[in-house]
Amino acid sequence: MKILSNDHSPFIDLRDGVVGGLVSALALAGWTLPEKRWQAFANRLARLRIRQRGSLSADERAMIRIVVGDKPADDWIEETYWPQSLGHKYLSWMQILASHRPRRWQPVSRLIGREHVDQALDSGRGVVLFTATFAYKDLMAKAAFAQAGYPVSHLSKDTHGFSESRFGKRWLNPIYTSIEERFLHERMVFSGSNTKVIAAKVRARLKDNRAVMITVTPLGRHVAVRPFLNGQIHIATGGLNFACENDTPVLPVFTLRQADGGMITFVGGALDQPSGASRTEKIDAILDDYVPQLESYVARHPYQFSFPLSDRFGTPLLSLADDGSPAAPALAEPKESAA
Repeated sequence: MKILSNDHSPFIDLRDGVVGGLVSALALAGWTLPEKRWQAFANRLARLRIRQRGSLSADERAMIRIVVGDKPADDWIEETYWPQSLGHKYLSWMQILASHRPRRWQPVSRLIGREHVDQALDSGRGVVLFTATFAYKDLMAKAAFAQAGYPVSHLSKDTHGFSESRFGKRWLNPIYTSIEERFLHERMVFSGSNTKVIAAKVRARLKDNRAVMITVTPLGRHVAVRPFLNGQIHIATGGLNFACENDTPVLPVFTLRQADGGMITFVGGALDQPSGASRTEKIDAILDDYVPQLESYVARHPYQFSFPLSDRFGTPLLSLADDGSPAAPALAEPKESAA
């Protein structure tokens, strides 16, 4: 991967050493342990990492309460929610690392809702796969579409992977992205210097009636804010803008690990785009349709929902309501459930 000369990210981050150690441990486990033991190993490693790091700050617990509500005690957040959430993250890393040699494990994710994809492509205007940030979406969503026979172009940042530093982007992130790319038609990587070039590529793919995968993140010049569970969610609207230019269908995508360990990628019907409305009105309608669906999936699978606990890298995905406090209790005791 070429690191651009105007890249202003730090050369190396102190977390790169921690990530390197975690990647090594997870790779060794993924190459040597049977798959049925991966989750237990990932959970143990998560608890070890939490002991090394120390307790969550009050601000970090407040971020988590946006998802879980006011009722669970702080001890429950520290001892149950956080280890399970981190365990899902580490298991997703293990799946990627096990896909490298010598194990070369093959991910399998079932696609449910392919009729929505086919119907969208029948329109001839391409389709935007609006993918929520659940722990397994990076590999398993891409595998699901590839295994179902859909060539997907993925819109991605140059920081995608394990690290945001220049060192991490050069040496760590290709470990991550090289596996994803086995299941993609192409990865369209944008940075601060090539926005117009990548935007033109996205428009060209949609014009050619292709599927473009865009992750639901707050990273963009234009960000919409919507009430979400016990706080707010920040969603960049650039990808939706591409869709609304030509009435391209936007499909919500949710990838989740089931109780039996199986992976399923759920695709919903096209999100609302009122006929004859302005581009801004269409984006508002899409988000008004999308956010309640995301809330429903997060309520059923809170441990798998992935979001940063701080604004270290810019606008966070979630934030407290404008008055600085949770809006209302969400879940008394979040539990995983089958879809």
